[in-house]
Amino acid sequence: MIKAYIPVLLGSSRTGRQSVKVAQFILEQLRQCDRVQTELIDLREYRLPILEERLNETSTPLPTVLQFCSKLGQADGLLIVTPEYKGGYPGVLKNALDYLEPQALRYKPIGICTVSSGGFGGLNCLTQLQLVCLALGGLPIPDKLPVSNVQDLFDESGNLCNSAFKPKLESFIEELVWYTEAMINQKQVSRALVK
Repeated sequence: MIKAYIPVLLGSSRTGRQSVKVAQFILEQLRQCDRVQTELIDLREYRLPILEERLNETSTPLPTVLQFCSKLGQADGLLIVTPEYKGGYPGVLKNALDYLEPQALRYKPIGICTVSSGGFGGLNCLTQLQLVCLALGGLPIPDKLPVSNVQDLFDESGNLCNSAFKPKLESFIEELVWYTEAMINQKQVSRALVK
């Protein structure tokens, strides 16, 4: 059985970010799914410069830019974890997504988890990010995973403090995997018809 490659994209590079705890917890839950291959794509580690030239127009693209775009290009699906900053998603995430070619996420199911220290779980951010994913050809799944009051959800070591979060996460992951496998199967059918 071929495993679906669904990386977790952490859309923040800020010092003291709480979203990293959510991303690492989700990553561990995804790793327990025997139908999925995953890894963490942490934008802090990539340090992508502010976009000045489209990737296909530059003669000397940075290796980190090529690696980032390649990983998302190879993905069967994507799970984005991002905080909400001032009613939107971080500029570092928009900058990273802007490096992708148009339709780079075509036919890729995308699960969006937004993180907030407030009570609304980053819903403004979530709505905006859905539009960007659609513009890249991605397919945001119907289920959403807004995380409210993140400072109360995990302790300092990243251990889960609220057991009610886990069933929501399991349902969210199951839906993302279902859509991803459905798209993989459809792509195989389409390729067979072309032959």
